[in-house]
Amino acid sequence: MRSLHLRETQLGADHPDTASSLNNLALLYASMGRYAEAEPLYLRVIAILTNVLPENHPYVQGAWNNFRYLIQRASQQGQAATLSPHPTTQALLREVQDQ
Repeated sequence: MRSLHLRETQLGADHPDTASSLNNLALLYASMGRYAEAEPLYLRVIAILTNVLPENHPYVQGAWNNFRYLIQRASQQGQAATLSPHPTTQALLREVQDQ
């Protein structure tokens, strides 16, 4: 959390390095099964990166892959109901559950 705060303060909330710290925190939460806490962080990472990098950039694709994995894990663990009604989340959730 401290690293994230420092990056937001020094670089700004929409800087790619801030997104990196957000991504790392989201990965930690996801690994702990704290899917509902990781979800908004991933959404923010994706928003930041898609605003500053091309859609096909490896960082953008990596963020999407991490988010998809979170949705898959939450669904497999019976935690899908803890996720938000955010349209992006719900679209990925439907996609995962249809597989």
